[in-house]
Order: sequence, then C-alpha cells, then structure tokens
Amino acid sequence: MAYYAGVDLLFESEGFLMVAPDGTLDQDGMRFWNGTDACCDLFGAGVDDEAYLMGLLDDIAEDYTVDPARIYLIGYSNGAFMSHRLACHHADRFAAMVSMSGATYASAADCAPSEPVSVLQLHGDMDPTILYGGGTITVENAPVAYPAARATFDLWAASNGCGDAATDGPARDLVGSLDGNETAVLEAGGCPDDGRVELWTVAGGTHVLLLNATSRG
Repeated sequence: MAYYAGVDLLFESEGFLMVAPDGTLDQDGMRFWNGTDACCDLFGAGVDDEAYLMGLLDDIAEDYTVDPARIYLIGYSNGAFMSHRLACHHADRFAAMVSMSGATYASAADCAPSEPVSVLQLHGDMDPTILYGGGTITVENAPVAYPAARATFDLWAASNGCGDAATDGPARDLVGSLDGNETAVLEAGGCPDDGRVELWTVAGGTHVLLLNATSRG
C-alpha cells in the first residue's frame, strides 16, 4: 500500500509517522478489514476493526508526538472501504483520506460525518474487482451493494457541503503502464477548505494501480 501510494518515498524525508496495521485472518486464511457492510467481513466474523484502529491511534499518541489535526487515512481495496468507514464515523479525528480502488457505503444514511473530511477517490475505470460503476459483494451468502466511484464522490461532496457544480481539473500521468495523461480529475465545487473532494479516474486502470516513477517522485 505504501508503495502504491508513494508514501514510502516520503515518510522519512518529510518526518511523518506511517502506520500499516494488518487485518484479521478469515477462515480461508486471507486478511480482511470489517469496513463497510459490503466489504469485507465475508464470513460474518463480526470483528470490530473500527474500535481496534481508533484504539491504535490512541496508543500511538501516547508514545509519539502526534498532531491531532494532521491524521490521514490511505486505503487500498478492502482498506479503502475501511478508510471510508473511519472517516464517516470519526470525522473529528481525520483531516483527509485517500481511497484507492474502494468505495463508501451505498446508503448516505450510513455515513453521517460530524464535520468535513477531505477525500480523494482514486479508481480505475476497468477495475474487474471493485467495479468503477458500482456492484455487489457476497457477504454471508447474500449480495451487498457498494456505490460507483462517482456516487462515492457525490456522497462525500454532499456531506461536506460542497454546493457548486463539479469541474474538471488538469489530467495526470499517474500510472506508468498507461500512455499519456490517463487520469481524469474531477473536483467538487464550493467545498470548505477542510472538506475538498476529488475523483481521479484512471482510464484503462485495473484494480492494482502502480504509480510511475514521475508520480512517485
């Protein structure tokens, strides 16, 4: 995850703490986070990862100097769903989040942040695992819906109070295996300074988005 996001190049030079916790092993031996209702406690273990991760933040703050106004979430796939859950339920603890190849809750009623959180939603439009246009995941033998990337963007823009129309920002060359400036940028309009919302759509991007050397630098 740190490599995909380029964070591994920055945490020492910029002097921030990076925490990379592990999820629980499921009955198939795969690690998971109990993020939203759709992803990814597939067998109904009921583990309370929200309490675990928030407690981890408290434990770290006891041992290190942590600026409470500058705590950020970065999640990939299942981790992105988990990041959305934390930002939805603990907006007072997080300044911003990056969601890569994931989504928020399908229902806006399940995400009622107490204050704005800046959100970057990054998703490949050819993702076969977490569909760009939304879909379902089978949880305990029943399909549970998750929203499209644009719907995730819209839900956060609405909850943050972004009242103006979205506009296109400069395209980016984000993924080395794809030619040109393949990543379209959509910026929500009229957002508060602490609640900016952007959707970066990687044309031809799949579930794993490896950043190129220029982006990572």
